[in-house]
Amino acid sequence: MPITQTRRQCLTTATLAGAAGLVRTPRALAVEGSLETTTVSLPKNSSICVTPLRAAEELLRAEGFTDVRYVDMSPAAVVEAIGHGKLDFGLIYAPEFVTAILGSRREAGPC
Repeated sequence: MPITQTRRQCLTTATLAGAAGLVRTPRALAVEGSLETTTVSLPKNSSICVTPLRAAEELLRAEGFTDVRYVDMSPAAVVEAIGHGKLDFGLIYAPEFVTAILGSRREAGPC
């Protein structure tokens, strides 16, 4: 069964859509403070494309990070470096972190 729309319904919808553009949303009452840290470390590997890193750098600078550092390392060492606090972010798949977490729990013994 097709749904038909009358001219009146069409004009009403168009009018409401136009009026919605005139309504202003209220400003946020809470203001974000400055960042606690302005330094961030990212892994750099010459065997992969660096374009995502450059895009991430621009976005991080827009968020307030003033010192974006690149650390040369192999992709296999990224998970370990993040775990030890040498890196803040990494371009790596989540399952690799899961296996690293499970491996570290086995080394630590039962809780």
